[in-house]
Amino acid sequence: MPFNNLRKKSKYFIANRGYCITKEGLIDLVCRDCEFWKEDERDYECGALVLLRTLLEKNVLSIEDIVRAASE
Repeated sequence: MPFNNLRKKSKYFIANRGYCITKEGLIDLVCRDCEFWKEDERDYECGALVLLRTLLEKNVLSIEDIVRAASE
């Protein structure tokens, strides 16, 4: 099933929005479930990560929205 990391840690992500908008938090929230994820390439930021960060920072999208979408 997709988004295993995100679904497993969803309550933590929702309770810790501040963490989720940090670089490390975004990687944990979004990147770990990506098929291109590699632990040793943490400095690389794809367009999806940049877009999600922007949407979260501007409150266009919430952590709950992301968790809900991954759970459906």
